[in-house]
Amino acid sequence: MEQTTLQDALSADEITAANELTRRWLTARAEVPAVASGLGIWPLLAVLATGAVEATLEELLEAAGIDIGQAADVPAALLDAVRSAPALSLAVAAWAGPRVTLDPEWVAGLPGDAIGALTGDPAVDKPVLDDWASRNTGGLIDRMPVDLDESIELLLASALSVRTKWRTPFEEQYGPFRNGPWKDRGKVLSATYREEVLRVDPDAAVLTVAGHDDIDVLLAIGRAEAPPQEVMSTLIDAAADPRWGRPASEATPSIGVTFREYQGSAPQTAPETNAVVPAFTLDTDLDLLQDAAALGLELASDDEFAQFDRLAAQRLYISQAKQACTAVFSASGFEAAAVTAFGMAFMGSAPPQLIHKHRCAVVTFDRPFAYLARHRPSGLILIAGWVAEPGE
Repeated sequence: MEQTTLQDALSADEITAANELTRRWLTARAEVPAVASGLGIWPLLAVLATGAVEATLEELLEAAGIDIGQAADVPAALLDAVRSAPALSLAVAAWAGPRVTLDPEWVAGLPGDAIGALTGDPAVDKPVLDDWASRNTGGLIDRMPVDLDESIELLLASALSVRTKWRTPFEEQYGPFRNGPWKDRGKVLSATYREEVLRVDPDAAVLTVAGHDDIDVLLAIGRAEAPPQEVMSTLIDAAADPRWGRPASEATPSIGVTFREYQGSAPQTAPETNAVVPAFTLDTDLDLLQDAAALGLELASDDEFAQFDRLAAQRLYISQAKQACTAVFSASGFEAAAVTAFGMAFMGSAPPQLIHKHRCAVVTFDRPFAYLARHRPSGLILIAGWVAEPGE
């Protein structure tokens, strides 16, 4: 039987809702993280919403950008559709302690065989949870990002990973940047494209690096004085709108973009872009309760006012909400992963002749920039972040 694709499983409005959660979260933070996944949070908000009531339910649905009917359907639809995307992996699971009596209807609504058991003994529970994180990220993240020394009666988690090889591999320059703000720093990669991969507007330049298996990684460099939140928001706009900006081949020198002319052996038949990018490996550990307002978790994490009456017989609130992420941008491809966890506690030959003139756009990412990875057919943003320092 043919598998459902992401673009078929999720409506355009649902994809926009997931992407807008990413925008709202990252742009609301004092600092844009090096790597983060709003998509890792989005299905967990839906799962929580199916167990919430009244104001807590309303806050979760508003943050997720969905209604209660969608909250019941989205996690399973998302998990099923990801199976048709070879570069992606996504899992959602829950573990309950012995003192919690879960609502059978809530359990029945969980996607797949998602329920496990917690013993309450960290020495027993930690290896099980860490193994789940490692298996579901292909070893990119080898731990569950929660503190098991604190009381956890119910744990909800998601694990997301993406791996792709570039259609056009980069060449390693075997040296740092020679000029610019990152002079004498970084491991420089270079690639030349003979297609329209670079778009510009007065405030930013956005490069699309195409991978196999329907994955793109987009890089955006903004004005030097622009805050990271603004550059990230611009990048999300560009990712969502193919009409954003204008092709670099039709532009003049702009932010991060220069042009060079050279003599080639054959006429130029397509736009040419040379991209100069640092390799990078980034890791972050995020406390999501610091972003409770942007993520719709203010009431859910309030040990007095949280309302999860449709989830368990006991009164629960979110006592921990954490995400561990990693991203690697190399000459051959891109790989990234995020594990998100919500812990709930009880309240209380002869050279050719060069006779043809070519014009090539050169985009250089030699200072801090934003990036994101997306599923190309659906436009769903998978991972996003800010590269503040060049990789060594």
